[in-house]
Amino acid sequence: MLMKLDTSWLLFAVAAVTILSYLLSLALDSVMREDGFGAMGNAGIITIAFFATIYLANGQGIRFASLTEGAFAGLGGAFATLLVMTFVKAILRRVI
Repeated sequence: MLMKLDTSWLLFAVAAVTILSYLLSLALDSVMREDGFGAMGNAGIITIAFFATIYLANGQGIRFASLTEGAFAGLGGAFATLLVMTFVKAILRRVI
């Protein structure tokens, strides 16, 4: 899915996902406070994990028939990554 995009569309996709993840991370930062990674940290995690999920799924042979399927897969992977990283941070804060 990502490999078929030319440079301008790929940059547009990265910009759109980054903007939307930053807006979402502002709300997440106010909810999670010290358990989160800050607004920029949450946005970075969501953006990187979104594209990494799509890239890894394509590498495993999973092809997305539509943009909606790819977006849902990317969001699922991004939030799963954020959830795992938040749990690890919370565990480390309580242990150390």
